[in-house]
Amino acid sequence: MTITQSFTGRRAVVLHPSCDIRARVMRRLETLGLEAAGRWPDLAPEDAEAHVVLIDLDRAQDEQFCWQPGHAPMPTIGLIGSETPGRLAWAVRQRLDAFLSIPALSNLFSALVLAHAAFDRRMSEAAREAEVVRRAGLRAELVEAVVAIMAERGVDQHLALKQLRAFAMVERVALEDAALRYLAGARRAVDKA
Repeated sequence: MTITQSFTGRRAVVLHPSCDIRARVMRRLETLGLEAAGRWPDLAPEDAEAHVVLIDLDRAQDEQFCWQPGHAPMPTIGLIGSETPGRLAWAVRQRLDAFLSIPALSNLFSALVLAHAAFDRRMSEAAREAEVVRRAGLRAELVEAVVAIMAERGVDQHLALKQLRAFAMVERVALEDAALRYLAGARRAVDKA
């Protein structure tokens, strides 16, 4: 994992009800090279392209966001004014990537670095989970390919699977994708005959 250390040219949105706090956070973000916008209570349509969103932890609600809790499409940082259990539980449910105490902004750079690293990790985990689900959905095709190899080559299931694995290694693809390729090739051969 690479750690983001420069935020120059990136966009940030500060979602906070206090004009003073929004302005302070925006000024600090701008000293770090970010283009910053302040909003309350809702994000603007163009905010979907932001590189990071800083959210007031004390008053923000799920309804303010166009994403489901825990699925923000960009790194999110919670701006903590008070540490009430209910608001912290909300932040955990939202899966915010980092936190920053208000009024102190001395750790903003650290919060940005940590938020981006946590977001990257979250996106990698989601991609891995999606790949597992995708491959699990191809089990029938895997079995179909093994059965086709057994019938075509007159081998048992263990040798057919071994041959499919060898094909996957040569093609440098997952076993399930090798099964799809094998079946597609077999279908093309049948269509030509």
